[in-house]
Amino acid sequence: MVVMAVSACSDWVDVSPKTDVKSEDFFTSEDGFKSALIGIYGRMTNTSLYGGHMTFNFMEKLVQRYDNNTDSKEVRAKIYDYKNQSDPKNTLAAIWSAMYQDIANINNLLANLETNGGNIKTKGYWEMIKGEALGLRAFHYFDLLRMWGPIYLQDSTAKAVPFRDKFNSDKVAPMAANELAHRILDDLHEAEKLLVNDKMDYSYDFSNLFEAQRNYRMNKYAVKALMARVYLWMGNKTMAATYAREVINDCGLKLLRDNQKDVTLHDETLFGLSMYNMSEKLKDSWKSVLPFNRELWITDENRLTVFESMTCGINDIRYKNGFGFIHGDNQNMCRKYLGEDSFYDENIPLIRLSEMYYILAESVSLEESVQYINKVRNTRGISRTYDVNYSSAFTEDYRRDVLLKEYQKDFFAEGQFFYFLKRHNYETFYRCPVEKMLYYVFPIPDDEVEYGTMTGE
Repeated sequence: MVVMAVSACSDWVDVSPKTDVKSEDFFTSEDGFKSALIGIYGRMTNTSLYGGHMTFNFMEKLVQRYDNNTDSKEVRAKIYDYKNQSDPKNTLAAIWSAMYQDIANINNLLANLETNGGNIKTKGYWEMIKGEALGLRAFHYFDLLRMWGPIYLQDSTAKAVPFRDKFNSDKVAPMAANELAHRILDDLHEAEKLLVNDKMDYSYDFSNLFEAQRNYRMNKYAVKALMARVYLWMGNKTMAATYAREVINDCGLKLLRDNQKDVTLHDETLFGLSMYNMSEKLKDSWKSVLPFNRELWITDENRLTVFESMTCGINDIRYKNGFGFIHGDNQNMCRKYLGEDSFYDENIPLIRLSEMYYILAESVSLEESVQYINKVRNTRGISRTYDVNYSSAFTEDYRRDVLLKEYQKDFFAEGQFFYFLKRHNYETFYRCPVEKMLYYVFPIPDDEVEYGTMTGE
């Protein structure tokens, strides 16, 4: 068991990743550095982060995905009262704390790479570890920006969140969103250079696990994919298209047509996590045996609306029974976190190849974009009869709404739909419980303002 901690006015670093390296051996050996890095990935599967709230739980409840209660619109709208309702308030505080704990440990790892990195003896491992650490820091900060930052294309100079790149407890003021975005890109560009020789071994090579299964790690194409995300968020469609196209052409992965066994589409995942003992940890949210109760299921009406399953989506693997969902009596359960095949269980997708097609489709001309939209739709089982066609009626708004439907379908229970809505500042969406959606920017947690390591500037 490893604990990395630093004393501060609030105990903002408290990490216990599961490793075989004793704490006193940290950063005095290559194995210590490797374990420190792997420990960060392990922490990311915490239910306050990507093993829960940041994927299928809170971020999906914000966009009213599930039907596992009979609450009125007024009750469902309480999730947007971030300052007064205990559930969203406490959830956001937990996410904030866990994200900055991860960042602190990443900063500690990066600092020790500079001072003790000579203990890493295997050629290329120093560059790999630093490249992954920088990519992970960028990944965390970008999600903080997407959650607590402004609607970027409306006011990119508004304050977002503190940027900490040192392992200390100094107070730091919130940084403007545009400055933070450029800091994120700085990390990603450096990571891109450090990972240039990444061998991109996706195989399960148990003889050298540290270099294998690269889609469980922040590999070089995950870095490039994240750059495509960031550039699109900033409105730089030229650079977004450049990186999305490079990933599509060079990453070695293909869009999948079958998710019966590979329920999370792991074989097209550019970056994901492995959650140890997932079925036990998530049993209150997902199960495979009908009937469902408080688990995260949806009604037939919800399924028919989102997946258009009586028209173009009739053969769409993203909703079909035994493929994307389990169908019951007006109860439908997403299978992404119910992996029964031992080769594909316990996976959490964070960046998938389909998103690169959507980013490319949004970033190129209207005429060119339809081929990338149809590529995903056809691969998922939608007949070419229902292809999106370019014509004078295919406007920017039309493209945006087509992509909205695709984000709803492809990233169900993955936490990405909220960010699409925020980026485009949608005033409403399917099952929106408020007259106008004005709740895309989260307030900084009270404890952080009063007791934390952030100044009030």
